[in-house]
Amino acid sequence: VANTSQNYFTWFKTNVKKQKQQAFFSIQLKITNGNISSKIARKLAELVQNYSGGELRVTINQGLIIKYVRAESLPYFYQELNNLNLADAGFDSVADITACPGTDTCNLGIANSTGLAAQLEKFIATTHPELVFNKDIKIKISGCFNACGQHSIANIGFHGSSIKNGEQLIPAVQLLLGGGVLSGGKGVIAEKVIKLPTKTAIEAV
Repeated sequence: VANTSQNYFTWFKTNVKKQKQQAFFSIQLKITNGNISSKIARKLAELVQNYSGGELRVTINQGLIIKYVRAESLPYFYQELNNLNLADAGFDSVADITACPGTDTCNLGIANSTGLAAQLEKFIATTHPELVFNKDIKIKISGCFNACGQHSIANIGFHGSSIKNGEQLIPAVQLLLGGGVLSGGKGVIAEKVIKLPTKTAIEAV
């Protein structure tokens, strides 16, 4: 019971925001790679329709936002979202990684960006769970240099590339550091640091 209560309060602190409208809250859902099955989506839609304002928004970091939830409904929402595996804490934190589809579905994809994102999120959750509270650092991954995963404006970014292994070309990821979005609509482009084989990068975490 104590562990459940701790999980709830962590989720509340990282995924729930008070709205400007009095007595209402919004719930932010962290969804790895933005992937959600149609079966889960239908159950989520029913929950949103019955116990909130019936409004669901898609976010720029591949998550979802449920609007107009009353305070007394939050524990019930958490319980139901947890049953749907949609109650992961750390929305828009270091542990919430944005990634384009990469080689899963894109013809331009060079690297398995979704696989790397999933492995990094798992690594962070296992070894550095406190990072769910850190919203200052963003990690973003693109399957190629076209930046569909927004890697160029990430504090820590990766993009798909290739590297020579003898006479062969193998998939690789380019690590970039130092990008970010500043106030006033300005931004900083990340700088390239090192290139690693994709398999090595995934196995390293």
